[in-house]
Amino acid sequence: MGKVLILWGMLLIGQFLLAAAVMYQNMKAGFGFVETALTMPPLLFAFSLVLFVVSWLQYRSKR
Repeated sequence: MGKVLILWGMLLIGQFLLAAAVMYQNMKAGFGFVETALTMPPLLFAFSLVLFVVSWLQYRSKR
């Protein structure tokens, strides 16, 4: 179970960093936040959203 959590954490961190890098590049080019989110590759946006929601639900269930 520990290895699965480590892999999950690595995937989560990597996905957030990738999404942040894409958003930073687009916002640096002059796009707004909404336009940046809409111009992100759909797969990247979907994975980021799913990972965030799953992580948030896990956090809420632990409290």
